[in-house]
Amino acid sequence: IQEFGEGKRVGTQHTFFHIFNHLRDAGKQLVLTCDKKPAELEGLEERLLTRFKSGLSVEIEIPNFETRKAILQSKIEKDGVRIPESVVNYIAEHVQSNIRDLEGTVASLLAYSTMTGRTINIDLAKRVISNLVAVQKNDNLSIDAIKQAVCDYYDIPQNVLVSNSRKREYVQARQVAMYFAKQLTEDSLTNIGCSLGNRTHATVLHACKTVQDLMETDKGFRLSINEIENKLKQK
Repeated sequence: IQEFGEGKRVGTQHTFFHIFNHLRDAGKQLVLTCDKKPAELEGLEERLLTRFKSGLSVEIEIPNFETRKAILQSKIEKDGVRIPESVVNYIAEHVQSNIRDLEGTVASLLAYSTMTGRTINIDLAKRVISNLVAVQKNDNLSIDAIKQAVCDYYDIPQNVLVSNSRKREYVQARQVAMYFAKQLTEDSLTNIGCSLGNRTHATVLHACKTVQDLMETDKGFRLSINEIENKLKQK
């Protein structure tokens, strides 16, 4: 809709005004999309603005994990194919941009599997996703910021996070911090390990795999990871 106001397209606005009225008077429902709120639109006739404002305005956000998973399952069911739930979870976790990318990933995964004869599994999904979706790194996000976010979420002090404590909740928080440091920063595994209590790069890799495996089997844990990730992406 915002394009109607660009260059003050009077003729286009006039035509749309009458189309809008005709459909509304016929009892039809209209769905309009825009990258701004109605009150922020510029260059539009007041009579159009008043009609836009009279309707229901809803902000459409990026779908969360559960919604992305439901979209994938609907696509898979519609295509009449079978994809392991662990793979569906992996795609939903790593393809977060839009619905087209989600459906495109499924189509590419099926095509690649058919052409190569490979079984659909997480390794194949990783390969397909790496070719389709750019991994989003946050240049402004540091390991220290990740450690703080994880400590805030689990309500533990940072000195415990980097300690040698083997208490279950501390170990899990430490592994989560390593996972996010690998996923969301450009830091090397060595740097990540050093920042989290002088752990080795092998320990970091093990932590990341542990987190990924647990996300596939523990819905509550997966929701926690999503919540922490959303907070980190706002930084």
